[in-house]
Order: sequence, then C-alpha cells, then structure tokens
Amino acid sequence: MAPIIGRKTNLYIAAFTANIAFSSCGCCLAWTSPTLPPLMAPESWLLVSVEQSSWVGSLIAVGGCVGPLMAGRLLDLIGRKSSLLCNMLLLLVAWAVLMAAQHVWMLYLGRLLTGVAVGLIFMAVPLYIAEITEDEDREALCALNELFLAAGFLTAYAAGSYLSYHNLIFVCIVMPVVFLLIFLWMPESPHYLLAKGKRQETIRILQWLRGGLPEDCIEKELIEIQALLDSSANQLTLRGICESRGGLRALYLTCALIFIQQFSGINAVQFYTQQIFARATEVLSPSLSCVLLGVVQAVSAVFTPPIVKYLGLKVPLIVSGAGVSVSHFMLGLYYYLDNCGYNVDSIQWLPVLSLLSFTFFFCFGFGPLPWATMGEMFPPNMKAMSSAFVTSFCFMLMFVITKFFSNFSSMLGSHSSFWLFSLLCALGTVFTYFYLPNTKGMSLQDIQDLLNDRYKTTSDPVDEKGKLYNIAPVCIEQNLENADHLHNTIHVLV
Repeated sequence: MAPIIGRKTNLYIAAFTANIAFSSCGCCLAWTSPTLPPLMAPESWLLVSVEQSSWVGSLIAVGGCVGPLMAGRLLDLIGRKSSLLCNMLLLLVAWAVLMAAQHVWMLYLGRLLTGVAVGLIFMAVPLYIAEITEDEDREALCALNELFLAAGFLTAYAAGSYLSYHNLIFVCIVMPVVFLLIFLWMPESPHYLLAKGKRQETIRILQWLRGGLPEDCIEKELIEIQALLDSSANQLTLRGICESRGGLRALYLTCALIFIQQFSGINAVQFYTQQIFARATEVLSPSLSCVLLGVVQAVSAVFTPPIVKYLGLKVPLIVSGAGVSVSHFMLGLYYYLDNCGYNVDSIQWLPVLSLLSFTFFFCFGFGPLPWATMGEMFPPNMKAMSSAFVTSFCFMLMFVITKFFSNFSSMLGSHSSFWLFSLLCALGTVFTYFYLPNTKGMSLQDIQDLLNDRYKTTSDPVDEKGKLYNIAPVCIEQNLENADHLHNTIHVLV
C-alpha cells in the first residue's frame, strides 16, 4: 500500500510566517545606509560625527553577540514560538527608542537592542523551521531566509531614498507588527512540546502541519522525534558539546561555514557599494544603486529553495563559494589597475559586474545556507547552547570586519583586501567540498548517526540509503565493544 501523503499547505504557511522575522532583520541591517548620510550632514537635526556613525553601524553586531548568549536557555524554557514573539516585542521597543532619539546615546541604545533582537532571530528561526518540517523539505524551507532578508533590505533601501528619518522607522515597524499578528496563530515546535511531555498536543500539531493525516500515520514521526529526544536527554554545556564527537564535529562545521560567510567580504562590499557605483557610472545615483543590489539579492534568493530541495546544501555552497571568489578577484583587479595609474575607462563596467555577481552568488549560497546547516546539525540537547555560540560567533566576526576593514584597506590597499577575500572564499570552497557531508533528504537522527560515525562511507550502493548518501551501516563486529550502539546497527541482507 502506498504511503498516505498529506497536503503541505499548513507547513508552508508556518515556515513562510516564521521567515517574516528575517524581513525585520533586513530592515534593521539596511537602516543605516539611507539614515546615516543625512544625520552626518551639517544641517542635520541630530548631528552625528564620522566616529559616532561607525558605532551606530557596528553596535548592532555587538548586540548580536550578546543576545543569543542571553537567550540560549530561553528557547528551551518557554519554547521557540514564545521566544520569537517576545523577541519581536523587544524589536518594537528598539524601534521606539530610535524614533524618540534626541541624543546620540539613544541611537546607540536603540541599535544595541536591535542587535539583541536580530541575533535571536538568526538563532531561533532556523531551529523552529528545522523542527516543524519533514526531511525532504527541511533544507529548502530553511534556505528561504535570504529571500525574506532581501525583502527587508529592499524595503529599507527603497523607502529610505524618499522618506524622512521618522517615516522610515514607521515603515520598518510594519514587518514586526505583521509577524506578531500572523505568527501568534502558528504552532509551537513539536520537538519542544514532546520534550515537555505534551504528547497529545504534539500529535494535534503534527496532524495540522502534515495536512490532516490520521494519528496512525503521525505515529512513525512521533516515534522518531521521541527517539531523538531520548538519545540526547540531558542539556549540555559548551564544554559538554566539545566532549561529544558529534557535537564537536557539528560545531566546527557550522562555525567554519559562518567564518567563510563573514570573510566572504559581505560587509566590505556593502562598505564600498556607493563608491564603486559612483566611480563606474554617472547614470545611477547611490540610492538607486542600493535598490538595484536589493533586486539582485531578491532574484538570487528566489532560486535557492528549489535548487536546495533538488541538490541539498553542499552543491549550492560550493558553487556560491567559487562564484564569490571569482567576483572578488575581478573587483580587486580593477582596484589594482586603478591604483597603479592604468587607464580603466574602458573597463568601467567591471566593478559593477563584479559587485552584482558577488551579490548574486553570495545570496545564492553562503548567505542563507550556513544558517540552514546550523538548524539541522545539532541534537535537541545541544541546540540552544550551540546555536547561541554559533550566532554570537557570527556577529563577533561582523563587528570586527565592520569596525576595522577600512583601516586594513588603508594600510594595504583595497585591492589587497578583495584578493584576500577571494583567497579565503576559494579555501572555503575546498573545505566545503571535502569536509561538509551531504545531508539531502536525511532525517535529523540520520544526521546525528553520520556525525557520530555510526555510519561509514562506502563506494558500493548496498541499499537505498547507501545509494542516496554514499553511506552504509557500520558492521556489527565494529561495535561489539559498545552495546549502546547495537540498536543503531542496520542488518544488510544480501
């Protein structure tokens, strides 16, 4: 008998609604681009110096470092849904502080609170989506974040070109309000509810997410979730995660992807955007240039979910890393020729093409997919602490690059900076090819088995799973010394 397949409409509604939070993040991250230049003008109602503007821009990263560490336990204490709802209220408070700002220190406070909220969103939304989705849809739905992030960027860029300081904040507030009104009716994570012993509520929510499947069809997924929870019953500290083979492996893989993401030079490119367009063309204004980048970002993000659904995470990451590396090399080449005094009038199109190419390839892979990887790599007893650490690590790198990139470029030249980013992206692509496992279609339990070496790689397709993932069950003889592993052993009958 063929398996009963339920409609996925409710699942998509829940996943899309959760990702609206990323649109709020996009508005927060892009807000300074149209806001700071008028504030730094001599006739500004709140005069901001160059040094103060750098802190207004970078304090969001400081908040992003602190927020996840403070909220790590909150996800397990009150749940994923309640944490996101409370976080959106904090984001509204941050916008209110910025709206009422009469002194520079109020801008600092507002941006710091904004960073705390943004950090928790980057941490919680991938976990929530990974826990409500089925195996075949998980990676694609987790990859939606860049599309919604691009929508937030585009909103802030486009509205900021025409609206005043206060009116732009009103526009940015729309996203959190829409999220609160819709997400309030979405379900809590089944993993969290089952961990709290709420079995009947978990069944009801799974039936809703799976399109009204009967309870007997839900039972198999319920057993898998319970087995995953039982295998990781005790919450671990960061030290405990590092002492676990699978936990340590997941931690260095996700941190490595985040390192490549940040040192792909995304913040540096944003820093040079207006200068590049100003030098390369007199047709587009800086504001329209930012809008153009937002459009390219959104178009690129549209392709990511279907491609990830078909290929998994690994292949798009490799393509993204290679594309970003080439884009940076070409951008560095233009600046090198220009700085050496060569006539670059005939290649004025090169920096524009390089910048658009970088944006496309970054948003296609290394923008959203490290967060999707984080959502599926860690077992339940590690998710809160490990996600908090990885997210804080990301925003720490963002702060370092945002604050000190201009100093580095002044010492070595901008071409050296872009070539360094190109080299790091090339090395990151090689790392991804050799070390990141392909988890396409695998359940969360399968991923834990793989990270803990309860599977071994093989070139012989011994069964359906082996054909798909190039992995085979570990032989019984290899695990006789560890009785706890025997129940994970799969007998292969030839």
